[in-house]
Amino acid sequence: MFRSAVAQAGLSLIEMMVALTISCFLIIGITQCYLDNSGVYLFQQGQASNLDKSRFASLILEQLLARTGYRAEPWVSLANSFPAIGGSDGCPAFAAGETIKANSAGSGVCIRYQTGADAAGNELDCQGGEVSSSADVLLNLGYDSDSEQLSCAIGSTSAVLVDDVAGFAISAIPGSADESQSVRFALLLSNGKSPRGGVASDVLERWNSLSGQDLATDSTQTFQISQGSVTLRNLMQ
Repeated sequence: MFRSAVAQAGLSLIEMMVALTISCFLIIGITQCYLDNSGVYLFQQGQASNLDKSRFASLILEQLLARTGYRAEPWVSLANSFPAIGGSDGCPAFAAGETIKANSAGSGVCIRYQTGADAAGNELDCQGGEVSSSADVLLNLGYDSDSEQLSCAIGSTSAVLVDDVAGFAISAIPGSADESQSVRFALLLSNGKSPRGGVASDVLERWNSLSGQDLATDSTQTFQISQGSVTLRNLMQ
């Protein structure tokens, strides 16, 4: 008894090519979705990092600037509490009664204040060091555009407060006769060298308009602007 041969048909070359083409499109689509999601994730992570640094930087600047002209004995005049001093350690000369001026490099401010009568063991300077009671403090709050760091110097010792600061600007220092005794500041925070995943942003253009600076457009980093204003209450008489 003989068995009849049954013809078995396989995939033709055309069918195989169509299947491969469809598979390629599916792979490309899935890969693109992954890349898009990855880019958004990197952007969100960069912004979260900038937000944390922005809050910290604003808090530090507000606290330091608010100390300007503080007197351990408020009934003593500014001129008697803060006598004239010569320029030193990146700060210009101060006349009697002057407590805030632009630093010598023009990249920040120098401020003078006195620590409280009970400061010993209860108060720290901008570098985290303990201070003595009723001491005179001269600090230099400066910005280095090369290292992108905002630092605080007391004497010859300097400490970095915030890094990855792509830009820093501060308003004109008010004179003693000005009605408004306040200082405005702005920082441009970056997320270092982490890419922002191709997400479009006009932050640099807005920063240049705000600060009067001319930073080159950078499409790789995530930027965020932080602004603040501090009233120098100790100078209001």
